[in-house]
Parts: sequence; structure tokens; C-alpha cells
Amino acid sequence: MGRIVHDAVIITTTDFRPGGLPDIEDFRQSLPEHFRPLVIGPIPAALNGYVSYAFLPDGSKEGWFASDDGDEYRARFAALFNHQYEDGSTHDEAVAIRFGNDHRDQNPEPEARYTH
Repeated sequence: MGRIVHDAVIITTTDFRPGGLPDIEDFRQSLPEHFRPLVIGPIPAALNGYVSYAFLPDGSKEGWFASDDGDEYRARFAALFNHQYEDGSTHDEAVAIRFGNDHRDQNPEPEARYTH
């Protein structure tokens, strides 16, 4: 059995970040084929050079191998956006979101947290 809980990661950064933007197409191609469509972006913002990306839910149940794989791939995705200056500041903003009917049974609201 297992619970359906949707996990996603959303990143907003800027094209001003040192070293440029990560090679998302290279990352996408490193994934198994059925995970590739879940990586969205780059999506440019209308102003100020912001760019957003997302790694969408994999649709598997908690405890399934596909769910564990999705958790690993989302962590690798978020790690592409972990640049920090010496003072700890960053252009990279990453948030993990957890939601879904089975999640709602224990938590009435979706969960969101910064990943770094």
C-alpha cells in the first residue's frame, strides 16, 4: 500500500548569478526518461532577470522505489542551485512543497520549507 503525498521543488534565481545558470538540459538528460518531463524551466520572469524552475511530483506512493528515486532526484535538482557568497547571501531561492489528499489527512495545510 502507501500514501499519496505530492512533493515538488520550486527554484527562483537570477541570470546575474556567478557562473551563470545551471545546465538544466544536462541534468534532465541524466534522469530516467519517465522523470524528465517533471523538470520544468527555465521560465524567465517578466522583470529583473529572475528565472524559475520546478521539479514536479512523481506520482508514486510513499515507500515505493519510485518515490525514493524522486526524492533523490529532487535533492540533486535543488543542489544545482546552492551558490552562496562568502557572507552567506545568495541569488538562489529554493522551496520544497508537500501536499495531497493523504497528506491532508494528517496536515490540513500544504507544507512548504526553504531547502537552503
